[in-house]
Amino acid sequence: MWIHIVIFMVILGAFLAGKLGRLPPWAGNAEGQKLFILVALAGNIIGMLLTLQSSGGTVYSSGYRMEKEETGAYEKKFMVSVDGQESGSLYVQVPEKETEETGEKPETKKELSEEQQRGKELQDMIVQYNQKKNDPKYYYLPEEWNGKHLEWQQPKDTTGNLISGMGLIAAAALVIAKKREEETVQIRRREQMLMDYPGLIMKFTLLVQAGLTARKAFQKIAFDYGKREEGQKRAAYEEIRMTCFEMDSGISESEAYRRFGERCGQVKYKTLSTLLIQNLQKGSRYLSDLLEKEAVEAWEERKRKARVLGEAAATKLLLPMILMLLVIMAVIMLPACLSFYSG
Repeated sequence: MWIHIVIFMVILGAFLAGKLGRLPPWAGNAEGQKLFILVALAGNIIGMLLTLQSSGGTVYSSGYRMEKEETGAYEKKFMVSVDGQESGSLYVQVPEKETEETGEKPETKKELSEEQQRGKELQDMIVQYNQKKNDPKYYYLPEEWNGKHLEWQQPKDTTGNLISGMGLIAAAALVIAKKREEETVQIRRREQMLMDYPGLIMKFTLLVQAGLTARKAFQKIAFDYGKREEGQKRAAYEEIRMTCFEMDSGISESEAYRRFGERCGQVKYKTLSTLLIQNLQKGSRYLSDLLEKEAVEAWEERKRKARVLGEAAATKLLLPMILMLLVIMAVIMLPACLSFYSG
């Protein structure tokens, strides 16, 4: 039972640490913490119920009797104590095993250890004791043996403890898996935003050079993106729409650009937001030139990224190409070998 109490304390500690914000980074967000608590708590409650229902651990100091079942023999394990000293475990079969008397003497007699010899003597004593009782309904375990007091104890059932431990491990594994899933989503989001940046900055530059203000250019990009909203969502354009919504709701333009850069979290987008904020504060006349330079650098970076991805794809295709080569060689060589040996 103490294992269940410890697990309850661990769950309580995790709950309090989550409220205080003291959990480690792998613990994930509030949803992951809630998932950990629910799974661990459910597993511990189920394990505790099984532990409470188990009959193991009871000590029988005045002998014990077991009911004989009509379906056949069954076996139980007991811990035996002789005069208060533990003598080991003993498997008792109800009823006892029947031995066939063949009259043949064993060729060799194995030497038994002291513990094995004591167990054999106990088994023989139990058999003799039940032969004297001759009870057709019950099978007995005696309370004395050669003047020594016997205590019988059924081993505790550890299934409940095992389920509680597995529930705790499963809860931790789910939290880690969810955290990795979130990290994978964030990595894909960052890669998608980096791939979209050259086209976005080029379109923004063309709109600014056409005479639109930065705010109008953002609204134009958001409007064009909204018309194809039924397609796959793009994180960068979603952030631009969010920026337009913020400016329409009354947030200052510079603050909206600053939030845009922070939400994107990429150096390129932070550079763009810095340029826009500086344009508002200092009224730079060279905004279009700076944006054009930034667009050229973004396209060069996009080309380098494409080359790296192409090389990685070629490396991944190497193994399938080798397998296809082996298949083709087998198709060519097998008929030739068969015709050679058949001829």
